[in-house]
Amino acid sequence: MLRIFTVIVFALGLVVVPSVARGDDKADAKGFISKQVDLIKAGKLDDLKGTFTKRLQDRITKEAVDKAAAQAGKITVDEMVDSVAKSGDGLKIKMKNGRTLTTLVKEDGAWKADTIWFK
Repeated sequence: MLRIFTVIVFALGLVVVPSVARGDDKADAKGFISKQVDLIKAGKLDDLKGTFTKRLQDRITKEAVDKAAAQAGKITVDEMVDSVAKSGDGLKIKMKNGRTLTTLVKEDGAWKADTIWFK
């Protein structure tokens, strides 16, 4: 009887824990994108660059950030981060319209966006 109970608890753990992790991933992604949007609105170019992978940082320009700031109120973070899926070691963020916004990857121990999504 104890063995059956243990198997049932273990099986429930396999079902429940991944769904909790996905919820945390989505919350992390929303928080990350929200931070980027706030940096765009504030025009903090250097801080914004630090939220992208090193290979993209030189491509983020003041002109692109200014243009994005002017558009910032037209879409919500909830529309931008509708779903999140594991993609290797990263998180692939999909928008409400089904398009991919960006993929977050760990770089130097922190999440970084691997696409300039606001261009």
